[in-house]
Amino acid sequence: MTSAPPKDRSVCIHVTAQRKADEIEAALVRNGLNVHHCPTITTTPVLEDQDLLEVTREIIRVHPDLLVVTTGVGFRGWMSAAESAGLKEELTKSLRGAMIVARGAKARGAVVGEGLETAWVSPEETAADVAEHLRGLDMAGRSVVVQHHGMGVDGLDDVVRSLGGTVTSVVTYRYAPATNTTDIDRSIRESVTGRPVGVLFTSAGGAEAWLDRASTAEIDALTRLSAVGTTGLFAVGSVTAQPLVDAGLTPIIPHRFRLGTLLKKVIEWSEGFPGEHVQGEES
Repeated sequence: MTSAPPKDRSVCIHVTAQRKADEIEAALVRNGLNVHHCPTITTTPVLEDQDLLEVTREIIRVHPDLLVVTTGVGFRGWMSAAESAGLKEELTKSLRGAMIVARGAKARGAVVGEGLETAWVSPEETAADVAEHLRGLDMAGRSVVVQHHGMGVDGLDDVVRSLGGTVTSVVTYRYAPATNTTDIDRSIRESVTGRPVGVLFTSAGGAEAWLDRASTAEIDALTRLSAVGTTGLFAVGSVTAQPLVDAGLTPIIPHRFRLGTLLKKVIEWSEGFPGEHVQGEES
C-alpha cells in the first residue's frame, strides 16, 4: 500500500507493522511524508491486549518461582506489551526473583537482554528437553510462568501441573511470515541507497523478520547509514530495538516507549532533510 503524494517533502518511511498500520501511516502522511507499508509478519491475536495485561499484572503480584522462556521473539513480544503499558519495570523486578529456564540460545539471549539471568538453557532447544529438565526439579506448590511460542501448544503446562506446580500461561501472538515479501525487499533496497529513508518497527518479531530478508552486504550498509542517521531505523522501545542492536545497527528509540512519541521522533528526523526528494521506486 502506497500513500498519497506528500505535501511538503518526500522523505520515504517504510512501516513494517501490521497492527495499527493505518493509524501510523495516516499520522505520517498528515505531516507530509511519503509512506509505504511493508508488513514483515502477520500476527493472530491469542489473547486480547487487556487479557495479556491482566495476566502480566497477576505475575507481578505473585512473584513466580520459575519462568520458562520458550522463544526470544515471544519473550520480547511480552516485554514490548509490558513496556507499552508502563509495566515493564515492575514485571522485570518480579521475574528477577524467579529461576529462569530457556529453550535455547535465542530465548536465553532475550532474557539476558532484559538484564535477567538464566539458570539452565536447553542444549537441544526443544520443548521435550525442557520438559525433561522440569521433571528433575521439585515443582510441588511452586508458581510457574510458561511463556509459549507462537506455533501452538507445547505441553509444558501439563508437565508442570503433573508435578504439582501451578501454571500461568503467557501467549502474546502467533506469528507467521509475511506472504508477500516484495514490499519488504523494496524497503531494504531503498534503505541502503544513501538517501534519507526511514523504517519503522513496532515489534521485535517484525524487526527480526525484516533483518532476515537482508543480505550481508545490506546489513553492512545499514550499519554505516544508521550510525550517521541517513537511514532512520525507528523502534518503539528497547525491546523492539534489540534485534537491530544485535545485528550491529543503530536504532532510534524515543525517550518514552509510546507510539505517539515514536511518530514525533520520525517527523523530527525527517525535518533534518529539508528540500529532499526521495520518491523511491515506482510501485
